[in-house]
Amino acid sequence: MEVMEALKGRQSVKSYLPTPVQEETLRKVLDAGRLAPSSYNSQCRRFIVLTDPAVKKAVREKSGAQPMVEQAPVVIVLCATPDPEHEDVMPCGEAKHPVDLALCGAYMMLEAYDQGLGTCWLGAFDAEAVKEVLGIPDGVKVVTMIPLGYHDGTQPRRDRKPLEETVSYNAY
Repeated sequence: MEVMEALKGRQSVKSYLPTPVQEETLRKVLDAGRLAPSSYNSQCRRFIVLTDPAVKKAVREKSGAQPMVEQAPVVIVLCATPDPEHEDVMPCGEAKHPVDLALCGAYMMLEAYDQGLGTCWLGAFDAEAVKEVLGIPDGVKVVTMIPLGYHDGTQPRRDRKPLEETVSYNAY
């Protein structure tokens, strides 16, 4: 698949079929996240794959009760691990872990789309509650969760603003 085809076709999926995701397909999605760039090439990340219905239910109950966390066959929890060699803030002033994990998530979501899967970027959850349920140690940050599975086809893709509304040259 061409990259632009994936970019134009991918959407946030909020309703999934119960069809399991094959291990080989899941590995391709996870590997895409592994290949994403990171600040200083530190690669300070950990992906926790949730497939156990009881674990997904516990995470859903502790994290804002979003139904897709329990409904999707797989949920990938993207975590930032401590970087002992660099500060958590990049020279531009932005925290590096949200940027690094956003890149991982974007790579995963595009590969998932290429594999015929749907995803959704989740940010409305209690990160500390998710850490508690999953036994995530202190110093590790839960940045996002991505449900992964086959789209049930009930949700249309939302339009994006035209390029002319989002781009300027040489000044704001």
